[in-house]
Order: sequence, then C-alpha cells, then structure tokens
Amino acid sequence: MRSLYLFSGFDKDRGFTPEIAKSLREHIVVKSSLVLISSCPDGYEKTDLYKDGITKWFFNIGIEFEHIAVLDDRKTEAECIELVQNAAAIFLMGGTALLQIEFLQKNNLIFALKGFNGVIMGMSAGAINMATNSFYSADKDCGRTHIYKGIGLADVSIEPHFVIDNNALLDNDILPFSDIINIYAMCDDSAILICDNNRQYYGNIYLVTKGKIEKIH
Repeated sequence: MRSLYLFSGFDKDRGFTPEIAKSLREHIVVKSSLVLISSCPDGYEKTDLYKDGITKWFFNIGIEFEHIAVLDDRKTEAECIELVQNAAAIFLMGGTALLQIEFLQKNNLIFALKGFNGVIMGMSAGAINMATNSFYSADKDCGRTHIYKGIGLADVSIEPHFVIDNNALLDNDILPFSDIINIYAMCDDSAILICDNNRQYYGNIYLVTKGKIEKIH
C-alpha cells in the first residue's frame, strides 16, 4: 500500500517534529533503501549536503536505511529507473521545482514513480511536484506559468513555507490562482499524509479556494 507524505520544510538541525516522526515510523517498515531525488541535478555538492542532513533526520528518529542513493546527473536513466523500482522509500528533495520535474521527465521517472507502491515523500519543491496540477508561486519572475503538470501522485496542490502574515503572496499569487485549483498553504513543520484515499494533516495548514482562505489544521 502506497503512503504519500507532503512536507513543507523543517528546521535543518531538528528535522521532523515528534508527531510526524511517529507517523513515519509507523509507515516506513522496510528500510532496505532510501532513494533521494535531487532538485538541482548538476549541483552535486549542495545535493550531497542535503542528503547528509535528511539521512540524519531519519537516523535521529530511529529510521536507519541500509542503503542511500541520490538520483541526479551522476546517474544514467537506466540506473535511476532501477533504483526507484527497487527502493523501500523515496524522498523528492526541496529546491527548484521546475528543474526537478524536468529531470524526472528527461529520465522517464514519472511512470516509475506512479507505479511505486511504497512510501513516497516530497519536501517543498518535491511536494509541489507530487501533485497532478503543480502550483509554483516562486516562478512568478521567470515568465512561465504558475500551474504545470506534476507527477500526478496526488490531487493536492501545495504552497510550502507559508506564512499567514505574508499578505503580498496571498493577494498577488495564491488567491488569484485559487479560482483555478485548490491550494493547500503549508507552514513549516507541517505535513499531509495520503494513504488508502484518506488524508491526515499535521501542523498548520490552510486551504485556499475560490478566493477564500480557511485553516484546516
């Protein structure tokens, strides 16, 4: 049974909150391998630094994987697909959402991810890309659309690192697009778990729809 976790972000030193850590321990039963998918495929030093930090987060809550693999431009397409197919858990890393989705498309990983039945986690950019319709407010200065086709793992479009007092972001970016899609504005230290068509919310999360915002957890 597939379990999907969408994360906003966590303190780099502390990592997962106790509530989220408890949930992860319940769902990550097989610990043979964790596959981390980069959002900066040619930024090896930065990716490896993030890999070490994320691995430490899991170790600190009692989850120690036997093998850790990173998917970026150092791997061939065939290697990437094989690692995804044989993973126990997958973590879509944060960073630049569009670079990550382009990497997934280039290496034919969309189909592999959609067919994966283990635990898939996405943080920030990674969580954005898990959606059927991905919403990316950070792209507003690039002249490209705010909404694009994501991986299609979940019908949940998110805005990570949300701060309720950021009126400019709400008024200029999130609210106008909420007429097109529902947007889950996630504060840091929050998560959405989707398992067996059920949703569990952790931390502070707001639903923005049809120009209105409502706190749902």
